[in-house]
Amino acid sequence: MTSQSRPESALSAREQPGVSGLGSSVYGGRPNFALIRDAGPDGGTLTLYELLPADQATARRERLERSNPNRQLVADSFEDVFDESDSLEVDHWDWDEWTAVKIRRLSGSRLRSILPLVRETLEGAGIDDSSLTGSGQGEVFLPETAGVRLALGFVGVKPIQRVDRMRAFCRGIERMSDEECYYWHAKCRSPSSPNGEKALRTLLTDNI
Repeated sequence: MTSQSRPESALSAREQPGVSGLGSSVYGGRPNFALIRDAGPDGGTLTLYELLPADQATARRERLERSNPNRQLVADSFEDVFDESDSLEVDHWDWDEWTAVKIRRLSGSRLRSILPLVRETLEGAGIDDSSLTGSGQGEVFLPETAGVRLALGFVGVKPIQRVDRMRAFCRGIERMSDEECYYWHAKCRSPSSPNGEKALRTLLTDNI
């Protein structure tokens, strides 16, 4: 992994072969989220990360701790999580002082329940999902809109116990507009809205 952007980084990401404009304009088009699949005997795990500058991750952690000491934000340095990655997105950008904030890691029935949402979201973003939905290990970097939608799915499905509710919840996220996803993502993440996740689960599964 390089510590500086390549010389051709003066071009926009969309102008460079093999590198997509994955993120918001706030970060110059770099990806805002990443999914990592790890192999395992029970079908493996799928972990969703949000990619943030270290100072923003620290500020978010402090807000959460002030609001509720039991709410934790797990942030590792970008290098620790993606040091062995051969992705073009990793080499293209300067990731010094960036963190990978773990949203959730799913396995078992929760992973199987969310896979249709993962496939649909990645397909809608024009991203090949084969490295995540097959066997073995893999990773993909995501644009903000796709990452926000999947963040809702990962956060919301984690506490659900019944498989039919898991599937109903994921279908509900799949049917949401981008605007609805951004609204609920902000509500679920806000320290001032501790019941946001519960409200979203109630909205999408109360009839099950």
